[in-house]
Amino acid sequence: MLVILSGVAGAGKDTIKREIIKRMNNVKTIPSFTSRPPREGDIPRRNIYFFNKRAI
Repeated sequence: MLVILSGVAGAGKDTIKREIIKRMNNVKTIPSFTSRPPREGDIPRRNIYFFNKRAI
C-alpha cells in the first residue's frame, strides 16, 4: 500500500504520519520535499529534501 499525505503547512500531515506509524507494523517513510527555506533542525537529504521551484 502506498499512502501520500499532502496538504498546506499546519494541516496535520506529521500528526497523521506519526499515528499511522504507531498503529501499523512494517511502515516505511521517506523525507518530505519542500520549496521553503531550511529551518533550524532541518537535516537536508535526511529528514527533508529542499528544491528550487525554478528548477522544475
